[in-house]
Amino acid sequence: MRNWRTTPLRTAAQAGILLAVGLLALIPRLTDLDRPLTIDEPVWFERSSRFGAALAAGDWGGTFQTGHPGVTTMWLGVVGMGLERAAALDGASLNRYAQERWAAFLGARRAMALAASALILLIALLVGQLFGLGAAALAGALLALDPWLIAHGRILHLDGLLASLIAIVALACLRRWLQPGGRRYVVLAGIAAGLALITKSAALVLLPALLLLLAVPAGVRIGWRRWLADLALLTGVAGATAVVAWPALLVVPVSTVTQVLQFGSEVASQPHENGSFFLGQQVGDPGLAFYPVVLAFRLSPLVIAGLLVWLITRARHQGGQPLSRDASFWLLLAAALVILLMGMVAKKQDRYVLPAVPLLVIVAAVGSQQALAGWRAPHATGRVGSSWRGRPSLQAIGIGVLGAAQLALSASARPYFFDYYSPLAGGPVAARWAIPVGWGEGLDLVGAYINSQRGRDAPRVGAAGPVRIPLRPQVRGRVVDPAAGGPMDYLVTYVSAEQRGLDSPTGTERLAATVRIDGITYAEVLRVS
Repeated sequence: MRNWRTTPLRTAAQAGILLAVGLLALIPRLTDLDRPLTIDEPVWFERSSRFGAALAAGDWGGTFQTGHPGVTTMWLGVVGMGLERAAALDGASLNRYAQERWAAFLGARRAMALAASALILLIALLVGQLFGLGAAALAGALLALDPWLIAHGRILHLDGLLASLIAIVALACLRRWLQPGGRRYVVLAGIAAGLALITKSAALVLLPALLLLLAVPAGVRIGWRRWLADLALLTGVAGATAVVAWPALLVVPVSTVTQVLQFGSEVASQPHENGSFFLGQQVGDPGLAFYPVVLAFRLSPLVIAGLLVWLITRARHQGGQPLSRDASFWLLLAAALVILLMGMVAKKQDRYVLPAVPLLVIVAAVGSQQALAGWRAPHATGRVGSSWRGRPSLQAIGIGVLGAAQLALSASARPYFFDYYSPLAGGPVAARWAIPVGWGEGLDLVGAYINSQRGRDAPRVGAAGPVRIPLRPQVRGRVVDPAAGGPMDYLVTYVSAEQRGLDSPTGTERLAATVRIDGITYAEVLRVS
């Protein structure tokens, strides 16, 4: 690893890069931490506090809360809340105006943000060991400042954690199998795999497929017997990690594993209960084209450009080392595998393809760094563009410019970050027509408006099913189902519910307020009485 360590100057550069990446990741994830409240977070807040109560009581079986299973998310939630506070809440519903509950929720989010930043730091370290300082700096900046990753890295949810853990598994395995890396990388991959498995049931599909894919270069380079030995070690470490981190696996292992498998199977085989939306139409299963379109909107132009540069350099230098020894090629295949597997699942949400994003960002960073450094064919070790060759000051300037551009993109999406859609694909307005939009953004403004109105102390507010979950904690009143009948003071329509045909205004209501973000009407508040 001569390009990632040794000289004092290089050690200082490594430390500087990691410090910068850490700060770039932390700052946007820790600012404006109180919004938006996404649709699923109130549920995860309740699960996390029940998880904490079970831990405090020594009820190991009670740490099973759902088949997702979301254990890492609940652990971080409990750490952020504090065990005593989480145990005291014990499933209490989230309420923005109950000071203790909201403080606990923000603490849980803060722990998630710190964990997300630490994982990005680890990813940057592994990228540096595979591809060198320049690629580590650029990949770290692009990952730290990616609007979609920022959005998922600061909420109490699963997908951001899963995406980073899958990337760590892939990078650690490649470091072991394409370069002369020690078995500590297999152990690291095993720990990340174990945490991924208890984060989301999708890992049960993604991880075996990923390891089988990476078996191809491993078998060629180190031999199948050594790969099988590594795989056995990885599997053992993953299993031990899962058992240690999830007490339910200690006391009711068969029941716990069965419920997770059953849950994953049921979710994968059925479209979303509220339907989906794709290319201007309400649909059940949007099909295989859904996630490529999602990524076209969600990936930043810098990542798209970097991927194109990577493809161009590979096409122009076919006479170099074989792709089988190029770690970035296998990362790209791993991302394609995630897209394909998630596309084959009937239930689709845009965030389900998030595990492909860090892999694509890293490949884009490698392509861009190679363009800045000047192309050289991949070394036999798989390390490419690994040193500051040629004119390092110009490379540093180029990386700085790309990082600043990514910073500008992420800053334009504050404070929600979920509302960033690439201008290359047409921006937010085109996204509103093409893919599901809205996961709670703007509902804080809806709540603030309703709460500011004089009159009844506890207004009745109607909202479609998915919207009621994040709206209820933000309104000083009662949020009800319009279909249930009964009096209402306000009816709230929301963009994602409208796309799915769930909103049902009668036309007799009067428009009281509109929430527009980046040219899209996210929500309307209609006065009913």
